[in-house]
Amino acid sequence: MQQAWFDYLIILLYLAAVIGIGVYFSRGEKSSENYLLGGRNMPFLAVGIACMMSLLSSVSIVMVPGEIFNNGLTLFSLSGTVGLLLVIPCYLLFTRFYFRLGSFTPYEYLEYRYDSTVRAVVAFSAFYTRTMYLAMVLYTTAKIFQATYAWPPWFSILLVGVVGIVYTVMGGTKAVVWTDVLQFFVLAGGFAVVVTILCGRIDGGAAEAVATAFRDGHGMPQFSQPEFYGLSPYVRLLFWLLLWGAVVTPLTTSCSDQITIQRLLSTRNWKEGFKSQCVATVSGVLFTFVLWFTGLAIYTYYRQNPDPALGPGSGDAAFFHFVSTQLPSPVPGLFMAAMLAAIMSTLSSGMNSMAAVWLKEIHQKFINRNLAPSAEVTVSKYATLLIGVFAVGLALALELSGQWLTQSVSEVGTIFYLIGAAILPAFLFAVLSSRANAKLIWGYTAFAFGEGVAMNLWYALSRSSEQAWCLDPAAGFGWAGKLDFCYAGIPLAAGAALLLPYLVPALRRRWSGRITALLGLLALGFAEGMLVWYFYSQAMVREVPLARSFAFFLPISFLGAFAILWFCPKQPREKYQGLTIATLGRPLLIPAARTMEISAASSENA
Repeated sequence: MQQAWFDYLIILLYLAAVIGIGVYFSRGEKSSENYLLGGRNMPFLAVGIACMMSLLSSVSIVMVPGEIFNNGLTLFSLSGTVGLLLVIPCYLLFTRFYFRLGSFTPYEYLEYRYDSTVRAVVAFSAFYTRTMYLAMVLYTTAKIFQATYAWPPWFSILLVGVVGIVYTVMGGTKAVVWTDVLQFFVLAGGFAVVVTILCGRIDGGAAEAVATAFRDGHGMPQFSQPEFYGLSPYVRLLFWLLLWGAVVTPLTTSCSDQITIQRLLSTRNWKEGFKSQCVATVSGVLFTFVLWFTGLAIYTYYRQNPDPALGPGSGDAAFFHFVSTQLPSPVPGLFMAAMLAAIMSTLSSGMNSMAAVWLKEIHQKFINRNLAPSAEVTVSKYATLLIGVFAVGLALALELSGQWLTQSVSEVGTIFYLIGAAILPAFLFAVLSSRANAKLIWGYTAFAFGEGVAMNLWYALSRSSEQAWCLDPAAGFGWAGKLDFCYAGIPLAAGAALLLPYLVPALRRRWSGRITALLGLLALGFAEGMLVWYFYSQAMVREVPLARSFAFFLPISFLGAFAILWFCPKQPREKYQGLTIATLGRPLLIPAARTMEISAASSENA
């Protein structure tokens, strides 16, 4: 589709302005504290807006209206209500400890509560998980430009990825925060214009936009269906698992998300950080409701004005198809500049934050402990570049996955999140209990990884088999049929055999014995996931093949680890005093060399 040259000019001018901000703030970045934390004196209002913009990415802007267009509001109903209400209490639960320790990253806290190995594995898990999120941002960017301008996905991923890398490398946190503030107003203005025009094109206006969508089952119809309250892996959405996700997501974000926490740590103290979190939460709620309404309205518009270009399951493209075909130039260009605002905000925040993780958790701990301040900035910039390149590569892999399994944006990242399960337990157990210990976290990490591999195999193989059967029933049920017990029994026996040497006290103290035990727990976790697949497939697969829902995952390992926690021995006082909720007001019992640094940071952050 040909677009007016003025639309492209607007987009180019916006990209140039973003790079210009990076150049301006690149002056005077002589230390990692300035480059990564803005000198710890950023104003709370700007930081709050930046936090909201960091998480309101193209993923949300594509996924939310697209999911509502295809299936309705149910997927977001609990996360947009229960989840948002929990954000501020979760902030108070975790973040005060990071200010007290004068941290660059939340993972520093874990070394005091556990040891350096737990810090390393959780930091690596979070590093991969958030880099995967950046890839999702680039992937959804490709969907936006494909629907609006018919650009090939690889071109959009490379273009936006390169621009995001350039200005983030140059400017650091100050550039990221102040660009986010600019982008907030650009995005809000763009949505206001497009949604106003959209409502004007709907017979009956805004009220009818909502009413029609709800009448047609694109509100929350699942809440009236009995199977919604069960635990079947073959039902797309389930109430109890959505509720679990609505509770776990804000907990995980508040305790370990470097993107958000790094923004908050750039304020003067935890009280200023708390104000920033309040600003981020309120503005996030408002934008959430705008996205909900956009999804309902775009469904109603195409219900009243059918378009053969939008077939079943094309919700991810519907909103941007409207922008490109129904709005006069230069409105599409202005709106795409607004989309780039959200995209660039998340990319810059993510790359800058992951650079901090690389510098503090990997480079300075395992490569060079004695970096000069200027060298820290150089390492951070190179890390930003490499993280951006890695995210671009993952985004291209997501595009291939989406084509293979015919996935929507809501589903496409499922098979890539193999690690990260131990992030929340490591922080939550540490904050709540003096019994939290490194062995429990390592055991949980291994078990949960094996469990995740099994569940992802179930999802990918059953979905591909179901699709093959739909095209040709002669292909048989394949992996979407009944699973043989041997796929669970063999890893179960292997896991038990690998754990046996750990029962011998002499072997338990050796590294070889510990590694064998971890492999055994990994095998048992895999066996547990396969057993769940076996029992459900045997009980429920009948006349037609069934694929596991992308949203189905029983938190068996998490609940098991939480139960085991209360039977663990209490740890030495220096491991928890002043670092748990129950002992927050007490003095820290840590090595003297670090005490003076923390005391200085604590007095400023009080």
